[in-house]
Amino acid sequence: MSTALVLTMTGPAGAQTGTLPPAAVSSAADPFAVSGVNVDISGGNPTTIRDQAIREAQAKAWAELYRRLVPGGGNPPRLSDNEIARMVQGFEIDEEKVSGSRYVGAITVRFRPNAVRDALGQSGGAAQYVEPPSRPFVILPVTQSDGRTILWQDRTPWRAAWEARQSAASLVPLVVPDGELSDAQAISGEDAIAGNSEALSRIAQAYKAGGVVVARTDMPANGPDPARGLTVDVTRYGLDGTRDSQTVQVKSGGSADELMNRAVAAVGTQIDDSWRRQHTTATGPEQNTIVSVPLTAVNDWVETRKRLSAVAAVSRTSLMSISRNEALITLTYRGDPDQLAQALARQDLGFARSAAAPAGYPGAPLPVQSADWQLTLLPRGSGAASAGAVPSAASPMASPTSLAPSAPMDAGGPATMGAPPRNLGTLPAKSIP
Repeated sequence: MSTALVLTMTGPAGAQTGTLPPAAVSSAADPFAVSGVNVDISGGNPTTIRDQAIREAQAKAWAELYRRLVPGGGNPPRLSDNEIARMVQGFEIDEEKVSGSRYVGAITVRFRPNAVRDALGQSGGAAQYVEPPSRPFVILPVTQSDGRTILWQDRTPWRAAWEARQSAASLVPLVVPDGELSDAQAISGEDAIAGNSEALSRIAQAYKAGGVVVARTDMPANGPDPARGLTVDVTRYGLDGTRDSQTVQVKSGGSADELMNRAVAAVGTQIDDSWRRQHTTATGPEQNTIVSVPLTAVNDWVETRKRLSAVAAVSRTSLMSISRNEALITLTYRGDPDQLAQALARQDLGFARSAAAPAGYPGAPLPVQSADWQLTLLPRGSGAASAGAVPSAASPMASPTSLAPSAPMDAGGPATMGAPPRNLGTLPAKSIP
């Protein structure tokens, strides 16, 4: 018997509410969901064994999610059934067979992102974890054959393999476009290969994605040749302008379909590994730090917010005050300041202790707020190279750089999936002339 029941948990024992599948977030687009958890429980009471199966599925899903998010994997912290249940947002019974004494099923478990972040470092758990993207990426399977670049025109074996990809969630969720006329109008195969930023932005926005992955391969006109294997050029484009390129080599052997399936799996693994290398952050409780941001140009605050939004270690950014020369913000983050400095450097943001404030004259009013740390804009590309070198208190502060105007971050809707809560403030129109 197959079912598509979606259950939302409101507590450890949880009142459970059934909803229709279209209203649920697809587990394929949620890195905090674990799908295809198989359970096989025997017992004397059908209701009891079903509850036991759900508890077992949640425990198995927690172990799998831990291995997905923690570099190197390993064993997750030991948690009770109730502690795991408190992290569960809901579950879907994908398939089940029930008899008087046995329950066999496949269950998808979806976790609460912030509860997972808090639990990862508990009881001897991990010191670091990988922050998944807040939104899925669109995957564009491009085939080049006999001088043609094919994306939408024909349903190539490469595209068919991606459409048939199993829906099990990964660290970086991937969405295959429908291939409708609107998709072809948004981006062409030539645009995808060239990395046309406007076209990439159009297709990403059409699917509410955080970026686009272009997976290009050369293939004979008569289809893939298993004896030759396959080479896939993979480029991941973020909406923040980041770009990461890799080449995936797929070994020969098997049938044509098996070669395509191996290629799809290899590309997915490469994308996850690349994201994992670049988005590792510290576990542990959140902490707040008051930070000053020097402003030398009108667009400096907008650019600062944009770069901060790409730093996984930063949970929230609250604007306390702003003038034409400086913004005062509160950063909420996990880890210690040295780890935060390295994460900020990868987004070309300098982070160092502020110089001691000069002593005031007798009777001078005390400052309302003071910042122990200062955040500065660095020229693009200069911070990543020195991400391992943390500025010391005695280091001179890098001077803010005037940048081309940047579009403000999209605040049109709530963050999706596992996105950390962000409140990055707004720039009052009258603050800077």
